[in-house]
Order: sequence, then C-alpha cells, then structure tokens
Amino acid sequence: MFSRLWQFIRQVIHRMFPFKDVAAVEHIDTPLSNEMIDALDLWYKMYTDSPPWLSPGKVKSLNLPSLICSEVARQVLLEVKWNISGKANENGNAQDSPRAKYLKAEFGKLMQSLRPKLEQACAAGGMTIKPYPKDGHIYFDCATAWSLYPIAFDDDGNLKDVIFRDSYQDGKTTYTRLERHTVTDKGISITQRAFRSNNRESIGVEIPLTDVPQWAEAEPEALLTDTEGQMFGWFKTANANNVDIDAPMGVAVFNKAVNIIREADMQYSRILWEYEGSELAIDVDPTVLRPQMNGRGRQEMPQLNERLFRGVDLGDDHYQVFSPAIRDSALFNGLNQLFMRVEDSCGLARGTLSDANQEARTATELRIVKQRTYATIADNQRALEHCLRDVVRAMDKYATMYDLAPAGDYDLSFEWDDSIITDASQQLGERLELMSQGLMSKTEFRMWYFGETEAQAELAIQKVQQEQLSQSMDALLTAQAAQAAQTAQTAQNGATGASAPDDGE
Repeated sequence: MFSRLWQFIRQVIHRMFPFKDVAAVEHIDTPLSNEMIDALDLWYKMYTDSPPWLSPGKVKSLNLPSLICSEVARQVLLEVKWNISGKANENGNAQDSPRAKYLKAEFGKLMQSLRPKLEQACAAGGMTIKPYPKDGHIYFDCATAWSLYPIAFDDDGNLKDVIFRDSYQDGKTTYTRLERHTVTDKGISITQRAFRSNNRESIGVEIPLTDVPQWAEAEPEALLTDTEGQMFGWFKTANANNVDIDAPMGVAVFNKAVNIIREADMQYSRILWEYEGSELAIDVDPTVLRPQMNGRGRQEMPQLNERLFRGVDLGDDHYQVFSPAIRDSALFNGLNQLFMRVEDSCGLARGTLSDANQEARTATELRIVKQRTYATIADNQRALEHCLRDVVRAMDKYATMYDLAPAGDYDLSFEWDDSIITDASQQLGERLELMSQGLMSKTEFRMWYFGETEAQAELAIQKVQQEQLSQSMDALLTAQAAQAAQTAQTAQNGATGASAPDDGE
C-alpha cells in the first residue's frame, strides 16, 4: 500500500478552488463563509494583476499586491540559518546520525526554493507543504489556500480534514483529482477521486482513476497509522482575520489595504493621463500647408504627424502650440501619501513603497521607523517555523516507512535574521563586550553567531581549545629547544676560549 503512496501526493494547481462543485460531489460543507471565499477570489485577482477595478484606457495597475508579498517573503527568509543534526548524548556531545544527514540534505532542497512559494502564500493567506517520497528522495508540494478545500480544524487551528486539487488539461478536456486527508482515531485516511470536464470552470463528472494514465496505479483509499497529526506543514499568515473572525484561516498580507490599493491604482492612472493629456501638440490649419506630389503625379495635402501635428480649422490663426503645464508634483505627492497608508495597513515601515527620502536619517530614527516591519516579519517567521517543523516531522516518518535512511534521532534548529532592526556590527560588538565581561559564555556566542546547537558549539570550543593548547605546547617546546641550543652554543664558545693559547707566551 505504502509503495504507491507517493502517487497521490502530487502537485496541485494554483488557481481558485471550485468550492461549490467540491461541496456537491463530496456531500460536505466547508467552514469558510461566503465572505471568506469572495476574499480569496479577490486576493487571487489582485495578486495576478487583474483586480476588478481595472478598465482599459482608464484605470491601470501598479501591481502593489505582488510587490508587497515579494517584500514580506524576502524579509522573512532573509539570511535564515537552519540546521538538522544528531541529538546530543548525556555528555552533551552531538551524536553522528545518518538519519539527520539525510533529512538535512533533503530539507535543503525545500529551503532553496521556498521564497517564491512563500510569496504566493502571503497573497493567499497560507499554504501547505507536503513532503512525499520518490526514488529514494523526498520532494515537496506547496499548495496555497487557493488550492485547498478546508473541511475541519482542530482546537489549535491546524487542518485535520482537507481536500487538495490536482488538475491537468488534455486538449479541451480537464481532468481533476481530489485528494482528501482526514485525521481519524486510527490514523490519517487518504482518499482520492477523479473527474472529467469539458469546462475548466466545472469539475465535471466522476470517472475511475484508471481512466487517467497518470493516476491509474494510485489507490482510491489508504490509511497511514502511527502518525502525529497530518503529514504536511500548515502555514498561515500572522495577520488577524478581519474578513471572517471565526474562520481559522490566514489572510493576505495586503488584505487591510485593499481599498487603499484601489485608490493608488486610480491615482496612478490619473498621473498617466496627466502626462498623456499634456503631451506637446501643434494645431495647424490645413489651408497653410503646401500640397505635395504623390506617386501618381497628383497634388495632395501632406499627412500630419498624429502625435505632434493636428489638423484643425483655426479660423484666422494659422497654428497654435498646445503645451499645458503638468501638475505632476501634486499628483505624485498624493500617490506617495497613498503609498504610506498602504504601508501602515500592511505593517510595513515607511519608505518600503513610499519615498524614502522623506523619512528619518539617523540610525536610531531608522530603527524606530523599521519597528513595524520587524514585528510583522517576526510574527510570520514564527508561523513559518511551526510549519517547517511539521514538514521535517513528516519527512522523518516517510524515511522510516520507506527505509530511506537508518533510524536515528535529530535536532532541528532555526535562527531568523533580525538585521531589519538590528545593526549587525553593533550587535557583534555588544556581544563581544558581554563575553569579555563574563556575562555571556563562548557557547552562547557561537550559538548566536554561527547558528549552532549547544552541543555543536561546545564541541567546536573544545576543538579550538585543544588546538590552542597544542599550539602553545609547540611554541613552548620550540622556545625550550632554542634556549637549549643557545646555552649549548654559549658553553661551547666558553670552552673554546679557555683552551686557546695566550698571545704573550
């Protein structure tokens, strides 16, 4: 049964879940309100740069949601340090663990590609990260809240019953697989069903899994026993859900700024129209233009440059220059004010989107300005760490189920970068001073500076001390040898002087 489990842990598409269709075919309901579903749809359209307020030739987009999500994801993962090592023994020494080495190598693949996935999660309000084994390795599927159908949550807000959607297009036919994970008293129940539709907006009719070659070998039902919660990590943004207060779902990091983003797009469009409408033009009376000979030997009026010259009946005037003053300063100032309101609503520091030149200059002032961003990022880092720990727990379980690596314990550690608000050189100096005064141990310093576990730091310190002792002994022996050689040379010189003949004899 488990040998084919990976067959139904596949990548899901990143588009809105057909909630009504799924509810009908599964005969279930979702705890999400209509307001929450509508919000998910709106966030999707805004992130994909197609908000409902855009209008051809009238309102254009600044694509602020994508910029905001990209910045939050970048700051969350900025210089994060993580490590998976063997657990320390009774003596405090880290034990060599093949299991820990295997998990570290496989988990590293996820961390290298996590940033764009986290950016999408910031727009959707959350995501799941599902590890699955294949060919001796572990791979990862990340499904945003747009691709999930949550059914039930536990008391801690974790998903205990959820449906994932996997679809692909074959010509005009869309094939969809619904994969349901449910936590039961016996373990995790995993079921899957296949559907076919000629309309991408509809799930269609149910078909056997064997009708689709990609899913033909997958089992309709499976049960994972001896597990601790779901076999995936669940991340949701740290922002409070003000769309549906009772829903244990995250919200887009730009959710509170939706209306302001709309106003910013409209203001941006006014600026574009100001430049377009103020474009230099020359109105020319056609009667003053000299006819030209065409290729057929006939005279005709020259064609005017449509962007510069405009043929207009001016009466007594031959031409007029159209060059009105541009009100760009006032318009850009208004746009900048909207940018600052977006920053405030999204928990970002002033200057992230707005004009940074208008903000504080001193180091102290900059730290105060960045307090808001630091709080936002730190909250999301804690939420992401909780998710990633569950991912590694699931990886460890798969490693045991499929005998991917020898059994063994592991320690997982994270150190999140706080340079948003803390000057690295200043912090280093402060900790060195604390260590010199005996207020901070070398072990604590290495754990902070290198991101090591306590056992790793103590082993490294012991190694350094041994090397220093060895170098001191070598230096001492070298000095003693030099001193002995000098003494011997002095004695030899003295003996030679005593036996030399007297010049007076």
